[in-house]
Amino acid sequence: MGSLELDRKTLLIGIGGLILGLALGLLIGWVIWPVQWTDAYSYELSPAGRAEFMGLVADSYALDKDPALAAQHLELWEPEEKSQAVADAIQMYQEMGRADKVQHVQDLAMVLNITPGPTTPPGEGAAPAEGGGKSFWARVRPICFVFFFILLLLVLVWIGYRVATRQRERKEGKAPARGPAIPPAEEWEGKGPPPLGHFITTYSWGEDTYDESFSIENPMGEFLGECGVGISETIGSDEHDRVTAFEVWLFDKGDIRTVTKVLMSQYAFHNDALRTKLAPKGEAILAHPGATFTLETTNLQVQVNVNEMEYGQDGAPNSYFTKLAVELVAMEKPPEEPGQF
Repeated sequence: MGSLELDRKTLLIGIGGLILGLALGLLIGWVIWPVQWTDAYSYELSPAGRAEFMGLVADSYALDKDPALAAQHLELWEPEEKSQAVADAIQMYQEMGRADKVQHVQDLAMVLNITPGPTTPPGEGAAPAEGGGKSFWARVRPICFVFFFILLLLVLVWIGYRVATRQRERKEGKAPARGPAIPPAEEWEGKGPPPLGHFITTYSWGEDTYDESFSIENPMGEFLGECGVGISETIGSDEHDRVTAFEVWLFDKGDIRTVTKVLMSQYAFHNDALRTKLAPKGEAILAHPGATFTLETTNLQVQVNVNEMEYGQDGAPNSYFTKLAVELVAMEKPPEEPGQF
């Protein structure tokens, strides 16, 4: 309480933008301009790629008979990688019917003292059929991307729907009206300086995280403090929390303190146990339509008006709110007259 609350609409827009940016990044990185690997080391190739590389080294050795050069091509390979690549290359050329290539690989293995590793079952050799050189991830990646992109679109549609629903509810008076609504200055002529802020907030049944705060600024935009309304006490829950009391508070930057009063249901106001429990939070105020009270600090004062309220019909009579509309008018506290203490 007293800290600035991040506007929900801004938060939703930010999340939506983040998701959309991620989706566009994946689209560009995976589909439009996928990463192209260059200058990779030979041992970083796939098993099929290492088998083909081993075949190329064997062909080179068959031409120049230079074991030192052949060994140099494979000097960064692990022994297990060499053994497996030799076995895969032999099987690959056997499946292709290239006995000469098989002999080249066997000669290279003998001169470099490489023992061929275990071979894979027939039909699963290192040399795949045409179009089968892609890894499993490369084959399923487009499907995963399409699924993920559709999921992101559904999330964005849901966010848009929630924002639109919220705006419609506000227009119909079913949701809290957020933000200041400063009345025209001419309405305050003869009544002293115009207010620093005029705020209206409405709690509706089901808003279990209801907590409204409003910034108080002077005409030059300087931050002076905050005021707000939030849930203070509940008396159980079924589908939603049953709110029996609200905190109405005022924070003054120049006073460095928060003044709070507790707006109670009729049930809570006449319940000694609840009154005692909530007493440390501030003065108890009985909520009823037309109720008015004031919060004051060193430099600020806020007039609070209860414009509308409704109780739930089940449970103890008049025990929890299903609706509470509160108006807050923030003003600079008038200076004390000389001689007043």
